[in-house]
Amino acid sequence: MEISRLHRTVTIVARGTISPTEVRGIVQQLVEANVRPFAKIVEVAGATTEWTPEQVANVAKLLRGASNEKRGPVAFIIDPEHTAFPTAFADLTRGEGPIDMFKSLRDARDWLRRVEHAQAHPELAAAQAAAPAEQSPWSDPKRQGVLIRGDRRREVRVRALDAA
Repeated sequence: MEISRLHRTVTIVARGTISPTEVRGIVQQLVEANVRPFAKIVEVAGATTEWTPEQVANVAKLLRGASNEKRGPVAFIIDPEHTAFPTAFADLTRGEGPIDMFKSLRDARDWLRRVEHAQAHPELAAAQAAAPAEQSPWSDPKRQGVLIRGDRRREVRVRALDAA
């Protein structure tokens, strides 16, 4: 997980089999960081889960918390063959803020940029929808990285991103 306060973005990358303990750790970290209105990129293409609908609902409830702030947009990067968790989460939380699924990081970032621009400038969003999106930097030198494995957490050094 990586939090960029500069860009008001949270990036979560999940790999392997994800346990409820690991998800609770991430959720707790998100709640403590007070990032509900931030845009979130959740890359789960390399992850698998065996979750019940009740467990997904509990995650959504924990993330909702006591905050009155509107949730920022959520972009899931998925493997089209494994969409059970992101689809269930999207169905449960669609009314809380924009949420969608993508096959690539580029598409997810473009969508987040469009959604955030439309929210900030609704009067300009329609006029610029057809125009090509301008490139914006996603590197934040003050971003934070945390590795969560089961109930263990450790800070990790975050290097410059070279993602296209």
